[in-house]
Amino acid sequence: MSEVQLENVVKKYGDVQVIHGVDLEINNGDFCVLVGPSGCGKSTLLRMVAGLEKTSSGRICIGARDVTKLDPAERGVAMVFQTYALYPHMTVEENMGFGLKMTGHAKTEIVEKVGNAAKILKLEDYLKRKPKALSGGQRQRVAIGRAIVRGPDVFLFDEPLSNLDAELRVEMRVEIARLHKEIGATMLYVTHDQVEAMTLADKIVVLRSGRIEQVGAPMNLYRDPDNRFVAGFIGSPSMNFLDATAAPDGIDVPALQTTLPIGQNLSNGRLLTLGLRPEHLEIDFSAKTHTVDLTEALGGVSYAHIVTKMGEKLIVEERADERSSEGDAIGVKFDLGRAMLFDRETEQRIRY
Repeated sequence: MSEVQLENVVKKYGDVQVIHGVDLEINNGDFCVLVGPSGCGKSTLLRMVAGLEKTSSGRICIGARDVTKLDPAERGVAMVFQTYALYPHMTVEENMGFGLKMTGHAKTEIVEKVGNAAKILKLEDYLKRKPKALSGGQRQRVAIGRAIVRGPDVFLFDEPLSNLDAELRVEMRVEIARLHKEIGATMLYVTHDQVEAMTLADKIVVLRSGRIEQVGAPMNLYRDPDNRFVAGFIGSPSMNFLDATAAPDGIDVPALQTTLPIGQNLSNGRLLTLGLRPEHLEIDFSAKTHTVDLTEALGGVSYAHIVTKMGEKLIVEERADERSSEGDAIGVKFDLGRAMLFDRETEQRIRY
């Protein structure tokens, strides 16, 4: 187990720069998740740590070692890919121990390490099976077991759950979280799914266009985002955003047909964005200001999709017994303390 440090790391493909001077410190034993939309550079950054992509400039350290120019096999990392990459003609036991066999480990040591990994991953009953006789979740556990037996300093996961169905994804999220708790290893995990990030991570790194937008604990990013991008990316459904303008007595919000008594210290006429999370909004059945376009009923919770008179859209979470229906004329209310303000031009958070 070791900490990972990235110092001003840059990646270029010819004249195209895709990673822009990333600085990041991952503490020993952390479960760190790199999250962001497709094309933001998270997999590239992971592959640079693994040594599968060359670093154009900057430095990567694992523990006390500068590994920037080392081959992947010398870095003390093990990687779990999106595809299982199992040998179909080998048993589970042979797949998990193949890497150790190729590096000349004794047979007794291989059997011991594979047995220990199988116990951790609950694969003892499947060691003699071949991959075709396993479910998708079991195959992914075999791929993780192959990484465990190597005893790496750092585990790297590149969207390992993206090929699984919804039920298996939930199951494997729990398995990976339990694995981290049990072995306490440093793990660096890439996903575009912010639900995975929120449920697995000790630390989340939000990336956009090859730059870090914000780093922090999951709930810190959720409750205190630095900018509109992070506020919109972390949380499901996404935060609602409405145009607003600073006024002498607060901020004017045309979509809500009101002036909110917040941000009175802002310069008059400043263009703003008001952010409200769906769970912080409440349907007001006594008002008839907006229209319910459609509702998503999920059992214990429903999501009402609202269209304001100005044509802007809102999503409101409903948990009460009385819930809205499509076509209802309703209003919305919320606690002002939950509202967030962003500068409309820079998209940076305004803390008032």
